[in-house]
Amino acid sequence: MKSFKPEMDTDAAISHLRAIEGEHITNVSPIEMGELSRVFRYEKDGKAYVIHFKDNRDSLEKERWIHDRYGAVYGLPVPKVYKIGNAGTIHYSISDQMPGVPISTLQPTSIRQVIPDLIGQYLRLHRITAGNNSEGYGWITPEGKAAHGTWTDYLKATFDKDQGGFYEGWTELFDSSFLEKDVFYSLYDKMVELAAYAPQERYLVHGDFHLGNMLAAEDQVSGIVDWEMAMYGDFMFDVAVMDLWAPQLEFPKRLKMAVEQQGDDIPHFRERLLCYQIFKGIDGLRFYAKKDHEPSYRFMKERIMSLLSE
Repeated sequence: MKSFKPEMDTDAAISHLRAIEGEHITNVSPIEMGELSRVFRYEKDGKAYVIHFKDNRDSLEKERWIHDRYGAVYGLPVPKVYKIGNAGTIHYSISDQMPGVPISTLQPTSIRQVIPDLIGQYLRLHRITAGNNSEGYGWITPEGKAAHGTWTDYLKATFDKDQGGFYEGWTELFDSSFLEKDVFYSLYDKMVELAAYAPQERYLVHGDFHLGNMLAAEDQVSGIVDWEMAMYGDFMFDVAVMDLWAPQLEFPKRLKMAVEQQGDDIPHFRERLLCYQIFKGIDGLRFYAKKDHEPSYRFMKERIMSLLSE
């Protein structure tokens, strides 16, 4: 199975940290998170920090912008980024280590205790509109801009044949891997059809809203991390991500009940939810084909097909 993370072990991280932060660093240890970065926790002068090493600087700058523009303003538990720089050919960022542990590592009974606060945090997040000091739909740049004129344009453009960067030449996977063209495009067409139900308003979307990116201390959400996929668009996108990876939580059902208890509702709830589950599903099919990990590909395919039959 391929890895897209920079080559980095703990000894190398310590060496870089000493060059960046000085000799007085302690308790350096890896954090297993994400597919594209190496992450380590450490302590300095009695405070706990996290350092991310990545091949791409833009996503690190974006995390800092998200904290400054939204985390600090709206009181979201988003880590503050203190420093961004280079360690040789690799980029790094240093941020606060948020209290708590990933919710994904908790026992099922403990996860259930956190869900009410997670719903509350989500309700706060989904009410944050993009505002007038931003533009576009889709992925946010480090300057807070998005490139697409409509949300549907963004969804479709994600799977354009001609792309640069990580997915350059990705359609070759139809011939060189187990990525199934007929399955992929039948799902793509369904996604585009359902996208018509999305609202015109632009909201802040985390983009990778799952339990591995949520921290909890006791029964409270203490951190929401990994904002590199943040975008402007339909807030239901995050609901779809959570349900795709943790269907046992019944997050959509719980959210819908919470909204209705507040005397509100979310129009076209089911159609929007399915649209973004398909989006994440076919994006996952493409990713696992590129990563050459067929078991994950088959799991994702079966999950999406089961959602279509519900």
